Amino acid sequence: MTMNDGWKPRSSNGAARGGQPRRVVVDQGWDDYIPPDPDEVDYGRRAVRESREYRQSRSGGPGRFLRFALFAAVIGGVVIAGLNFFVRPFVVNGIVDIASGNSTALQIPFVTDIVRGALWSDISKPVDATNTKGIVIIVGSGSSPDDIGQQLLQAGVIGDPRAFVFEAIQKGATEKFQLGRHVVSPSMTMDQIINVLIRPASAPPTVRLTFREGLRIEQMVAELEDKQAHPADPTAPLTMNVTQFYNLAMNPPASFLAQYKWLKLPDGASLEGFLFPATYNVAPDTTPSALLGMLVDAFVAHAPAGLLKLPPDQIYATVQLAAVVETEAKIDADRALIAGVYKNRMNPKIWPTGLMDADPTLNYANDSVWLSSHPIDTWVSYTFWNSIKTDGPLSKVVFPDNLVAYNTYHHAGLPPYPICSPSGPSLVAAMTPDTTDGYLYFLAKNDGTGAHAFAKTQKEQDANLKLYGYTK
Repeated sequence: MTMNDGWKPRSSNGAARGGQPRRVVVDQGWDDYIPPDPDEVDYGRRAVRESREYRQSRSGGPGRFLRFALFAAVIGGVVIAGLNFFVRPFVVNGIVDIASGNSTALQIPFVTDIVRGALWSDISKPVDATNTKGIVIIVGSGSSPDDIGQQLLQAGVIGDPRAFVFEAIQKGATEKFQLGRHVVSPSMTMDQIINVLIRPASAPPTVRLTFREGLRIEQMVAELEDKQAHPADPTAPLTMNVTQFYNLAMNPPASFLAQYKWLKLPDGASLEGFLFPATYNVAPDTTPSALLGMLVDAFVAHAPAGLLKLPPDQIYATVQLAAVVETEAKIDADRALIAGVYKNRMNPKIWPTGLMDADPTLNYANDSVWLSSHPIDTWVSYTFWNSIKTDGPLSKVVFPDNLVAYNTYHHAGLPPYPICSPSGPSLVAAMTPDTTDGYLYFLAKNDGTGAHAFAKTQKEQDANLKLYGYTK
């Protein structure tokens, strides 16, 4: 029995956060991102340049250029002279359509002036100076300036793609666009947008997920829900189907389990206990099954030496015990001793009832009752691991049929399944419990150290209760 009364492994605001991870596992960036090497960048620039020059390649050489120049000169004269008030807007628009993306035509100064004048508002002013929301633009190896302009238009970043192409040509930027992911916003002017696109692309973002020690699956789900509601990078929020993640974790398919020959789950068991607690940097579009794979792979990577070589039932029992130890211990020095207390209590020669008398298993069941009657999107505001409130003995607390065996004051032996994700040190403690001194009791010292006091007899336990302020 622990006397740590009301320890909550969640932050005070109820979110599934807090604590410091023991390790960072691996950065799982976007799977389709490979930083371009210099040859690839050069190839991409050639591809952009070649696709950009299609207007010139169709110009038909000097003859076409002279015909266009003559046409532009005549029309320009009409426009400038104002000889036809009604025709002028249509003529100017026609010149802009033809010349805005044609570097050859733009060699004629007054044509450039006509195009710039017609597009000046789109060139000089942002679409929405108050909208600074980041929007991702991808420059691919085959993207022409027209393609990029259309992408910017569809994203609501610019008002006229002709203005983008014209200004890119005028700035000599069309050969400088960098392959990859760029973040722009409607508050940017055309020059600012072009300046972003000619800088090295930003690396694909990752979402940082911290699953600290002692979380149960539902707390992990709450953490995912919170990440989606409050993305650190609004341009790359986590897009995972969290409900699907929960369903797969609770009912892992045979195809998933087949990847782990050592993992033989009892009937009705979830992946509880085998989703290793750590910090994961994942792609925003990581799938539920991929994330579950990362968590179980991390369990394999950090499992104590020899654990996965045990028979499957012993592996599972070790994780069951480690999960209870994780919810009790606060410092590593106590873990093996706490595991030893529970081992001794399950030894009928020492503790005839075989009852673990472990408060966390009751708290787990109590939380499960609440979770089963509330939708997933409300779990993020729930405070887990509250102590059972009862006027009678804990052995009399009644749970639904599927949870009754979690009352370890009434049912002997380990709880049916693990109750959380244990850390590496707790797994080690469960593999090598310290039963040397024959301790049968422990309680939190409540002195700020996180340490526990241990006792062999009820008399010693009563003395500790008095010593550490539980009784007078």
